Amino acid sequence: MHKQRVGRNEPCPCGSGKKYKKCCYGKNIFNNSTKSKNIQHILPPHDTINYGQPLLDETFFKTNIVHELSAPRFIYSILLTPEIEALASEMTNQFLDRGAIESRLIENTEDVSELMNIMLKGPDSLNQVKLKNKLLRYKNVAIPLIMQELKKPQSDAFIELAIKIIHASGEDYSNEILEIIKVNQRDAYAVALLCMVLGFYDNGETEKVLWDYYHYFKEHFRGETYSDGPLLGLEEIRAEESGMSELNAQTVS
Repeated sequence: MHKQRVGRNEPCPCGSGKKYKKCCYGKNIFNNSTKSKNIQHILPPHDTINYGQPLLDETFFKTNIVHELSAPRFIYSILLTPEIEALASEMTNQFLDRGAIESRLIENTEDVSELMNIMLKGPDSLNQVKLKNKLLRYKNVAIPLIMQELKKPQSDAFIELAIKIIHASGEDYSNEILEIIKVNQRDAYAVALLCMVLGFYDNGETEKVLWDYYHYFKEHFRGETYSDGPLLGLEEIRAEESGMSELNAQTVS
């Protein structure tokens, strides 16, 4: 796996302004992560990443293909077909007696901060759909809180659930997501999923950001599948533009 190396006397990639050796060197700054994360998976500031103007023609999409198996691809499938995840959760709950106390807490509380605490700690996998649906009932309060938390290092489980909630809300949060990517978030997996969900929104800044991160991930994380996030976002933009083109052609004819 090709990893980005950071010199001890270079600026720390976390964006603190301090030298790497006086900041994150030797530290694991991610808590409660579902996989091992370290400084090598922290991205440099967004304004240092530039791969030119996007060229999203047929050649690009034919030569750049999503991995057959990857976490971003799996999450993308759930975004498109959330009913499958809900059905799987319902069936599993029939056979497993686990997370019952947490489940009742989710059902009975109307306190968004309490629901957020469950999300931050990491709900039992059997309760994720229930927690998502409950937070969506209070989306006007919950999603701004989720956005604030996305500015900080979080576990993969939190990032994934956040993406599902944001997408299921049906609201356009592209400006907030772009700000998080450009200013706050440095974790490669988090940025990959945030790039993916950006593809569902009509925002003029999105295409360039996804293009840059796709090529950055391809160059610096060759042993990982982070590049699938921005690539899926670009695929979604192409699908939307293609649909609009077909609609316009029908209108003209």
